[in-house]
Amino acid sequence: MAERYLDAGPAILEIDRLTVGYRTQAGWHRAVRDVSIQLRPGETCGLVGESGSGKTTLALAVMGYLPRGGAVLGGTIRFDGRDLGRFTRKEMRRLWGSEMAMVPQDPLSSLNPSLRIGEQIAEGLRHHLALGRAAAEQRTLELLDMVRIADRRRVAASYPHQISGGMQQRVLIAMALSTEPKLLVLDEPTTSLDATTQATILDLVRDLMEEQRAAVLYVTHNLGVVARICRRVAVLYAGELVEEAPTRAIYRQPLFPYTQGLWDSVPRLGESKTRVRLRPIEGRIPSAGELPSGCIFRARCPIAIDVCATHPALYAPSPERSTRCHRWEDIRSGRADPRQPAAAQESPAAPAGEAREAVSQWLFEVPYGALSQEQ
Repeated sequence: MAERYLDAGPAILEIDRLTVGYRTQAGWHRAVRDVSIQLRPGETCGLVGESGSGKTTLALAVMGYLPRGGAVLGGTIRFDGRDLGRFTRKEMRRLWGSEMAMVPQDPLSSLNPSLRIGEQIAEGLRHHLALGRAAAEQRTLELLDMVRIADRRRVAASYPHQISGGMQQRVLIAMALSTEPKLLVLDEPTTSLDATTQATILDLVRDLMEEQRAAVLYVTHNLGVVARICRRVAVLYAGELVEEAPTRAIYRQPLFPYTQGLWDSVPRLGESKTRVRLRPIEGRIPSAGELPSGCIFRARCPIAIDVCATHPALYAPSPERSTRCHRWEDIRSGRADPRQPAAAQESPAAPAGEAREAVSQWLFEVPYGALSQEQ
């Protein structure tokens, strides 16, 4: 069943056939190729893939933060109806922190070590919202309350190194949300945190997104994170969009073998390692300089056949989802099994359907927004 968007109006972010490359001595290496994604207000999309898949490059291109040597080589990025490719650096600076914001993976490297936390937050408020000093200080304390920091005055008076990693991440989220941006990009913001702190931050992000109705692009390799807070999933592999679908649909039945491989690499609740061994994806992701012809995943795919030597189009099995697999109909009907080969020493496991149902119930027990609403 299709998932409903929180807002059926125009997309706030439209990425259309985007290609991003990095200049090297050998020429341009295209790290992201022909990717199209849309985000509406109030919607959270998880951008998923292993390291080297192009997730962060895509996020940086959206924000206009590409490093030296990186450039958009084709396609467009439209934000709130405006073509960002036509914006000057000065015009982009007006958007950063006001209409669009980013929370990076490493909070400590993003905070100024020489400024107290309260001053760093207040500085942004004075700059973007033209608040006076007293108003900015009061709003800073309110923001620290919003991200559930109990001892807000102590934290405001602290330097970044004097607070924990979880606190640092909450501060960055507070800074990003301080101007109520229309678009928020989260680049694996909980990767460096312990499991308990990670869960707390994810619940916080989910609740704040519901309140502020920002469009969110959540970059991660963690499928459990995606299930908890994302309405939709876009899967990147070696720079290509290989599958996109509502979160529930992609968990129930992936239609691209790489997505299935990511799923099978995740430990499942209630399964013992003595009964079930994970199925890692064999081989490695190709670099931007050694891309194969045909299907980009063919060398690692357990169901590749002759037709996979030709590059697949982005098929649309339904209006809500797409896949770049020639054999998606065989996968959906059960005629082809996209799972990686099982380890030789694997013991008999619980039926796949039972395992999938159990983990799905756990992953979705706290749905994001209207995720549980179905048409």
